[in-house]
Amino acid sequence: MHRDRLALPPFDAVSLDVGGVLVMPDRRMVSRALARAGVRHDPTLFIDGHYRAMAEIDRCRPRPEEFGDYAWGFLRAVGATDAQLEAGAAALASVLALPSVWSQRIRGAVPAARRLAAAGLRLAVTSNSDGTVAERMRRRRVMQIGDGPGVPVEHITDSGVLGVAKPDPGMFLATAAGLDLPPRSICHIGDSGCYDADGASAVGMVAVHVDPLGLCGGDHHHAASLADFAGRALAARRAVG
Repeated sequence: MHRDRLALPPFDAVSLDVGGVLVMPDRRMVSRALARAGVRHDPTLFIDGHYRAMAEIDRCRPRPEEFGDYAWGFLRAVGATDAQLEAGAAALASVLALPSVWSQRIRGAVPAARRLAAAGLRLAVTSNSDGTVAERMRRRRVMQIGDGPGVPVEHITDSGVLGVAKPDPGMFLATAAGLDLPPRSICHIGDSGCYDADGASAVGMVAVHVDPLGLCGGDHHHAASLADFAGRALAARRAVG
């Protein structure tokens, strides 16, 4: 786990990535797909597998972001043999392409987002998705624009709607415009050093990389989870308030 405890600069709003910050791929759906393909795996390692897979994406930096590199990193992390990698990658590709798979809440993430909002921080979402992230998260009661059963946010930037994807500056600038704030007043938190942290930093946002395994050597801020980030951010606000 990262020991990054550098003081966060002040900000007025938080831009949230979705995958790896609020939700993960559903464990049962992924396990069933791998089992059908005859791929050995340990479902208890799926959370670590996701972050190791994202580290592999950051290492390869494919443009546009795609899940081939994710599959290799994930499968090796959860116990697949080398001989099973090709079949496992095909099985993963089939299930990760389903919008419904990104539905397993990360423990503590939704309450952490609520704490940020309750402290007066404005919230938005900035997600590489397929144009359906707002509806999917609303139905799963994770978040929605305005009042509802999930966490209320003010704006959602979905790459499938906008036509460009992180780390393109347009994604982050669209979120800043949606909040009517300068980028320097916004902190973006995501699970990729390349697509999230580097992209956000490039437009002047504060950048935080969710990297619970301490795999990233980047010079941006790191956090173990959204809950970890919220604790630090709110402690900093109390210290200056």
